[in-house]
Amino acid sequence: MTKLKLLFQSFGLFKKLEFQKPYNYNINDYTNSREKKLELHKAYLKEIENEENNRLNVIENKTSQLIAQTGLIFSLLSLFIPFIIDKVLDFSLILKILFIIVLALAYLFYILTINNALKNFNVKKFNYGKNSPNSVLSQQEISIKKFLKMEIKDSLLTINDNIAINNVKATNLITAYNSFRFGNIFTSILVVFLCASLLFINSKPEEIKIENPIEIKEFKEYIKALKEQNLILRERIENQKNDTIQKSNTGNNVYKK
Repeated sequence: MTKLKLLFQSFGLFKKLEFQKPYNYNINDYTNSREKKLELHKAYLKEIENEENNRLNVIENKTSQLIAQTGLIFSLLSLFIPFIIDKVLDFSLILKILFIIVLALAYLFYILTINNALKNFNVKKFNYGKNSPNSVLSQQEISIKKFLKMEIKDSLLTINDNIAINNVKATNLITAYNSFRFGNIFTSILVVFLCASLLFINSKPEEIKIENPIEIKEFKEYIKALKEQNLILRERIENQKNDTIQKSNTGNNVYKK
């Protein structure tokens, strides 16, 4: 049961993400008052902030690419669905059920991919810490050492919070990638299944079915009747010709006498 739950959680299902801070420290524990060390510590923390900003950019770029790729595959798969269904209609019931299961799983994982990836763009859930310009205005009278010390404490606080937020976004990206990978696997299975079916399963030969043979029979009778009438008409014409010839011969004989 635990393994099954972990499997579902790897796809972003039944998993509630918490913003767990990576470091457990109290910013008030920082008590250094030497100016050189203060500047050194400030530069070090600034470097950590830059690394986290770069990490955030990488996560968001990969998330955008994953959404674009999933949308493209989703559209192409939907485009060929009518053609695929037309080919599957002649399959047996078992093959039809297998086809529907594989197709449904492919769509499910692509939907999970988009759903998990879009979580990273829900701005309301991700409140990044940042320095406030009000600190400069409100702390104009304090010494350089105290101001540096205050700035270091602010950096210690924001870095811990921002790393926790980036970890959540990275987890969303990982679950989206897992779903995308399984979606591609089931799509590949679907393509192989269709190719194998078209190659090795004998399709029904095409037959021309006559729906109304009675009409054709009546048409044949009609043609036969026309032929008979034509034959009768020819006989009448021949008889008229023969009568005309006989009358002509009789007239000639009378004239000779």
